[in-house]
Amino acid sequence: MKKIFICICVLSLFNTFTFAQLWSKGALKQSDWNTSLKNIKVGDVLEKEYHACFGGSYNAVLATSWLSAEGNPPKKLQPNEKDENGDSWDEYEIDWANNNRYDSWTEMYGPGKCFDGKTDTAWCEGVEGDGIGEIVIAWVDVKRPVRIWSGFGKSQKTWETNNRPKDIKVFIIQGEVVGQSANGPNYKMKVIGEKKLTLKDINGWQPLDLSEYNEVDAGYYKKLDPYELQESNTFIAVQILSVYPGTKYKDTLISEISN
Repeated sequence: MKKIFICICVLSLFNTFTFAQLWSKGALKQSDWNTSLKNIKVGDVLEKEYHACFGGSYNAVLATSWLSAEGNPPKKLQPNEKDENGDSWDEYEIDWANNNRYDSWTEMYGPGKCFDGKTDTAWCEGVEGDGIGEIVIAWVDVKRPVRIWSGFGKSQKTWETNNRPKDIKVFIIQGEVVGQSANGPNYKMKVIGEKKLTLKDINGWQPLDLSEYNEVDAGYYKKLDPYELQESNTFIAVQILSVYPGTKYKDTLISEISN
């Protein structure tokens, strides 16, 4: 079964979702923090390119910091041993599988978690204090309504005990395709606009007012797949300016930014 799946992946060389499973993500490490983002302003072309859809270390360009993964990494599987999803790998695949399991674990609070379509995962800044000045970039279509889930939406308790962004600066980013890797386009990213906003302190969705960029009714949201996002080639960066304090922790999180 697994070998058939791999053959299908190879034949689907340019299928973003399928082919992604054959390539290592690369562990997301603190040494990869993209601190140069703290200096971005309108007109800048960002220093680092974004290689879309790989995840892991390829997402490192999308944030100034992230919190290290908690707990223990997943145990290494042996050939033909089933994982928690019921999948197993033979002796030729096991090293790849174990590497990707570890790399996925390192992404626990990485930048990709704020546009993975899940509100029970989140990007969390990784610096001391409240994370004032930290930035994360999400892949969205700015011509459509954009919304945000501020804080850690995993549960009401995790939302209350951790910080939520209050005042933010939003940077509008236009991507220019400058190459094509096996898994999707490579983007040069240019900052084309900025706006300061104040978020409500709610554990749920709220709109981001990008009215000068939106071209459709602000009440309409649609989950976009990577192919649709490639058509728009746009992103937004969110910078934390102030926070609603958590009752227990100083970590500031964003669960989701999406159309």
